[in-house]
Amino acid sequence: MRLRQLTAAGTTPYPPLARGGDRTTRYAPTARKSRRSRIPTVLVAFATPAMLFTLAGCSAAFNRGLDAGQEPRGPWWMRETAMTRDGKLDLKSKEWWLQAAGLKVGEQLMVPAEGEAANRMLVRREKVTLRAGKDIEALVWIIDDGHDGSAVRGGDRVNDCYVADYEGDGVVDRMVDWIDNDRDGIPDEMDIRYFTDGRLNHCWFGMDLDGDGHMWSLSGYEYGGPSFFEADPHGNNMIYMNKFNPKVGRWGPISECPFAFYDTDGDGQSEEVVRFSAVPLEYDVAKYPDYANTAYALPWKDELERMGVVNIRYGFDIDNLSSAKTPLHYDFGFNLVNKVPYQFAGMYHCNPQRRPPQTTVVVPHDRVRHVSNTYPARETGFSWHENHDDTISIGYGANKDDDFRWEGVFWIWERRFMENTGGPCQKWNVRREWSSKPANRRELYYSGVDGRIHLFGAEEGWIQMGHFAGLGEIGETRMFDTDGNGYFDRWEVWFKGDSGPSRVSTVRDEKARRVPFDIAWLRQFYTKEVLPQAMAENRKLMTAMNRVRPFACPPELQAATAEGPDNDRRYAMDIATELAYRDLRRSLSERANRVLAEGKMDDLRPLTPEQRATTPNSQTAWELTRLLQRLGVAWGEGDTDQAVMVLEQIRTLAELVKK
Repeated sequence: MRLRQLTAAGTTPYPPLARGGDRTTRYAPTARKSRRSRIPTVLVAFATPAMLFTLAGCSAAFNRGLDAGQEPRGPWWMRETAMTRDGKLDLKSKEWWLQAAGLKVGEQLMVPAEGEAANRMLVRREKVTLRAGKDIEALVWIIDDGHDGSAVRGGDRVNDCYVADYEGDGVVDRMVDWIDNDRDGIPDEMDIRYFTDGRLNHCWFGMDLDGDGHMWSLSGYEYGGPSFFEADPHGNNMIYMNKFNPKVGRWGPISECPFAFYDTDGDGQSEEVVRFSAVPLEYDVAKYPDYANTAYALPWKDELERMGVVNIRYGFDIDNLSSAKTPLHYDFGFNLVNKVPYQFAGMYHCNPQRRPPQTTVVVPHDRVRHVSNTYPARETGFSWHENHDDTISIGYGANKDDDFRWEGVFWIWERRFMENTGGPCQKWNVRREWSSKPANRRELYYSGVDGRIHLFGAEEGWIQMGHFAGLGEIGETRMFDTDGNGYFDRWEVWFKGDSGPSRVSTVRDEKARRVPFDIAWLRQFYTKEVLPQAMAENRKLMTAMNRVRPFACPPELQAATAEGPDNDRRYAMDIATELAYRDLRRSLSERANRVLAEGKMDDLRPLTPEQRATTPNSQTAWELTRLLQRLGVAWGEGDTDQAVMVLEQIRTLAELVKK
């Protein structure tokens, strides 16, 4: 057989393939390079935006670029991977296919071509491991889009395209394409295209906005690694998925579109993260409760033409501990649910250096947070990472047991169903608050009762305590807004093994203070005022209680109050203080109640005033009961000074009742 390579001028015969010592099969073209389709380097380097649109297919007037099937209008490398309008790419039609199909693992061949394409394409057979862990052979076609001779060297991750055919059957399975927009040797965008039975289905896109060239991690020419931890959720970056519409040969939003990361202090780490869930507005929630994560690869349906943002996850590092040592240290986040049509300013992104379809659909990185701030949520979930969870290990690397996720802090599939929440989730030691009220602003308040920042409008909340620092289950705190004014006014504390709540506190004054939804302001307020004050008050209370009744704090919990970030230490101190309070109240109540129950009728009649005040009797027992009631009120209202004063009064009576 005589192999021929298609060129702009027609076909040119090449000699049979011959393997060299480096196992690369090469061809020696008999014709000189053609310059007719070549874009001069100077022109590319100094092209204006309008010229770039014209050069590679994006119309400056319509800003849509080329659709699938329009590749013949583009440069040679675009024509090489031309698809049909409905996304079909057939390798068996290539002149080099039969020779490539005969390659063994480790062998490769240079694809013959003239002009700009000469020595710019390579095919090799290799063994790859897919993300699911399956080992498989693949034929990989490498195309040097960047004019830097990388194909001869086996390809690079700057401006090359890799077409992967698993099992070498001529059916395309994946296409990975790095795009160096400004030709500075650092990739700016990246495509991971997924084909089903040789037809384009969907694509993960990456945008490197901080200039480090990192976007996606790969395994077997697809999104690889156990999670996106291995990719680049750090700094300023954005990834997103689009679905291919085979009817018109264009992209549309789907799944996580986008996942956007923000470095707000210039340290190369991310302090804010946002995820939009893009799904059909008409989707069946009962059938696909997590459509964005489970149904994006289904065959095309007309409902995919009417897409919406149905869930936004919006997370923040409030204590500013995201660093190279402790990256992705997100503390709280919103979960916003509704159905809003995917129609946003600037959402069409046309890259003239992208293979068709050239226009993707995604909210711009610099608009994502604005959309999140004003999203008209039907209901809102609010989550705060108080500590890690020993029952899981969903963090990364040396910090995997801290359970900080690259996705931020988000809702859980428990108690209040919120569609498209995603995962993985943390059950223990994450405070959850939920509001059914529609809201088009993110509003917070500080409670002087429990010393925490809360979601304004939340009707209920809870936090399951325990399974950290080697501890088992401890209990649960529940919060309620009983009068519907937007602030919590009732707290219930439950401990494992108790038949009812250990403490129920309902307050008349919520001591609520609305705080601005300004992360810089909140960070200062939280780290400089909230945490120091809460820990100081815990110490004051523990000192006062120990003077009344020493508390044997579990050693693991005691250690947790002195180790780790202030947020974690404060949480451990809260639990230790609450346990000490339960122990004190239970012990003193039992003593007082025993005296009251066992005392004789009219026990005070024979006693002198001094005896009534200094011996265990119904008067001193009742006074202790009343003081415990006053302590309970002060404790429930978060009035530390009043609680300490009452504890001092209790100290003398407690000794009397103990006799």
